[in-house]
Amino acid sequence: MRSKYWIWIFAIVIQLVTGASAQNAAPCDGATIVTDHQGNTYHTIQLGQQCWMAENMRCTTSPTNKHWYHNPRFSFDTPVFQSYYITSLNSAQYGLLYNWSAAMDLDINEYAFYTATTRRRGICPKGWHLPNNEEWNRLLQHLGGTRKAGAVMKGQSSLWISPVIAEELSGFNALPAGVYTEDGLEHTGNYAHYWSSTTYDRQNAWCCGLFSYNSDSYNILDYKCYGRSVRCVRD
Repeated sequence: MRSKYWIWIFAIVIQLVTGASAQNAAPCDGATIVTDHQGNTYHTIQLGQQCWMAENMRCTTSPTNKHWYHNPRFSFDTPVFQSYYITSLNSAQYGLLYNWSAAMDLDINEYAFYTATTRRRGICPKGWHLPNNEEWNRLLQHLGGTRKAGAVMKGQSSLWISPVIAEELSGFNALPAGVYTEDGLEHTGNYAHYWSSTTYDRQNAWCCGLFSYNSDSYNILDYKCYGRSVRCVRD
């Protein structure tokens, strides 16, 4: 009975520590602002041992001068670089949406055979990189686990379609830019989906998703040809 009591106390302490770390999050030491290759600037946030961007990427060109173009048929056989999709929304607020090729900054040959598990800069500023699945999971655990992290990752709740579940805002400032599919821009106001660098196969990769209507956030598998938001984490 006593052991159960101490387990209960330990669980409460862990919850309080996790909540405090989220509420007390501050800009990263030595990197309050980060600048991409086009001169766009982004605020940062320190969450646990990780330094994250607190805004979505919005560059419109490849940092390594690769060619980006639109693929209206969403073909899996023709690797493409789709830069941005949101034209009716304020890109400075929501950021832009990228397919996996563009987020990873892969060329047409690299895309077909990419299986590497090493760190990939992608479209991120120098000294930063596209987070892999493990790094997303580390963030979610720091923010209370997959059943709570979505609630504390949300930002600017007026942009989320009501009813929205948000609490103890962490400073991550996730915004519901939605997803771009073969049917066009969908779920703006409801979904925030972020690419990871972790590939599954030629057609699919992992991303981190959160939703207006619950407090969940977890890794999901979906098509690389879809447009999603991008966040970067410091090397």
